[in-house]
Amino acid sequence: MSDPDGSAPVVLIAREPKRAAVEAAVRELGYSVYCFDPDQPDALVRLTQQPAVAWLVELAEESPLTDWLLENSKMPVLLGVGQIPQPGSEDYPRCLRRLYAKLAGLVGESPRGKPELHRLPIAPSESAAPSAANVWVLAASLGGPAAVKSFLDHVPASLPLALVYAQHIDPGFEQQLPQIIGRHNEWQIHTCESEHLLCHGEVLVVPVDKRLRFSPEGRVRLSQEPWPGPYQPAIAAVIDEVRQIFAPACGAIVFSGMGEDGVDACTRLRDQGMPVWTQSAESAACATMPEAVRQAGVSSLQGDPEQLAMAMRRWMEQESVAAL
Repeated sequence: MSDPDGSAPVVLIAREPKRAAVEAAVRELGYSVYCFDPDQPDALVRLTQQPAVAWLVELAEESPLTDWLLENSKMPVLLGVGQIPQPGSEDYPRCLRRLYAKLAGLVGESPRGKPELHRLPIAPSESAAPSAANVWVLAASLGGPAAVKSFLDHVPASLPLALVYAQHIDPGFEQQLPQIIGRHNEWQIHTCESEHLLCHGEVLVVPVDKRLRFSPEGRVRLSQEPWPGPYQPAIAAVIDEVRQIFAPACGAIVFSGMGEDGVDACTRLRDQGMPVWTQSAESAACATMPEAVRQAGVSSLQGDPEQLAMAMRRWMEQESVAAL
């Protein structure tokens, strides 16, 4: 479906009630948008016939529509628009600024021109950014090291990105993780040291026997405080810490593992508009942990490690545009 002037619109693929909120935000920014229902009969066939200048995909579970777009679309694809706050709330202006920056980078300024977003109040969390502009948690348990290594092998270390790796593991093997996951890639893999400033191009391995926190500027803080709950390190606590310090420029990927550590924290992350991705069940040595997150309805993208790496490269391209 094209606009009356014959131009192709931004096509939003989402389910209600998310679809209505995203559509309203995109229209407020001055873009034409066509909503595509992923549950309609022959959705994939209809999708291939849909003209678009860009795709906005907001699906909480694995979808052949997303897979088809990532593999075949010649138009830009924006995955995971994020949670849209209520209009008039403190976070709504920040959400519009980030969404406009991404859309303008993908398809150009809206027909109405750049909206006067500079007049909107800036939320407090935007006033100071840590040294690492983008920080993602890599969460894993059983089968995790192999999956994380494959992911790192396909993500360039030159991206403006830092990674915090929370792996359920016996203390005796913690020191071996940097060597295991760092072979054949350019990432700088570090075990935690107090006062270390988290920087781009590095992976920080979360310790088993010390509690990890960050200062407001992104420096490591270690303490003898035990991890909450039965797991060491506690993935939920790591995700919450990264969210509190680095939001909104953060996210999480849940790889192979047992148990449900991190589900609640992933929900909190997603509720605040940050992305949560999961390793696909068929590619995981143990799918219990990523599947728990997916079944909670907060995973916006699933794939094997290489597919997740491809998505990360695209995500970082969009974030780089949004930062301009």
